[in-house]
Amino acid sequence: MSNKELDYETKYKYLLADYDNYRKRVEKEAENRIMAEKARLLLKIINLRDDFERALTALEKGKDTNAIMDGLKAILKNIDNILKEEGVDAIEAEGKKFDPNLHEVVSIITNNKLPDYTITNELRKGYMLNNKVIRPSLVEVSRNEDNNINIE
Repeated sequence: MSNKELDYETKYKYLLADYDNYRKRVEKEAENRIMAEKARLLLKIINLRDDFERALTALEKGKDTNAIMDGLKAILKNIDNILKEEGVDAIEAEGKKFDPNLHEVVSIITNNKLPDYTITNELRKGYMLNNKVIRPSLVEVSRNEDNNINIE
């Protein structure tokens, strides 16, 4: 091999090594970002756990139940705020028309006063993350008696 070819080969090997180092650095930075985000979210959960632990301690000591109830409501509000900060929104259900993309029916009741498939009760709240359903609402819907099919 000529000197020129050896020079190109050496430069090529350095470029490959530089690219490999760059790829490893980018992967490490991505891992670090994920870990930092995970730690940030987990710290919020840890703080909520501390709040619950204080509420349980107050219950065990027989403290004022109204104060404990207020504390639990504050914890729930904190959870809702954290979810909102993370882009999670509750799905509105009760009184709305059933939407199979947002809701899952667990029972049907006869009610001639409401339009068919009106949600009468939300059994479990559903949630969306950045407008994508991450958990559908479990709901009870109305059905007019005239529209019920009797199977005998």
